[in-house]
Amino acid sequence: MIDLSRTFHTGIIVENLEKAMSELGEALGLEWTEVKEFDPIVHWIPGKGRKEIAMKAVYSRQGPVHLEICEGPADSFYDTSNQPDGRHIGIWVDNLVEETERLVSSGWKILAANGTPEEGYGVLTYMTPPDGSFVVELVDAELKPMIDEWTGS
Repeated sequence: MIDLSRTFHTGIIVENLEKAMSELGEALGLEWTEVKEFDPIVHWIPGKGRKEIAMKAVYSRQGPVHLEICEGPADSFYDTSNQPDGRHIGIWVDNLVEETERLVSSGWKILAANGTPEEGYGVLTYMTPPDGSFVVELVDAELKPMIDEWTGS
């Protein structure tokens, strides 16, 4: 079962990462980690298949629930026009396959994953409830050491 106390970030998708960092940092008094560029990062999207894209992301140093900002190419999961409102919450899970498939069996839809179902979805899945009202990113806890190092947690 998903434990909301394991939420570690609220993410937003933006068209211009540096501009968002400047505006949000100044307005909210946030300091940022270094920007990580993922080129390529694998995404599997139901009905569209597996695709390699380039994207970049940054986290606020302030936490324990960090603000994550992501920028990616048009016509990808990170396209600001493709999401309900460009926001999501990221939650650590110990068994990504089990949690993903449990939500799918409850009517949730996979928007994107880091791998195909045959690959166990990789290390993350972006999912939305049946009404499509928001996005939850399930993140395999195996990434926690890397994210903790990145955010200085």
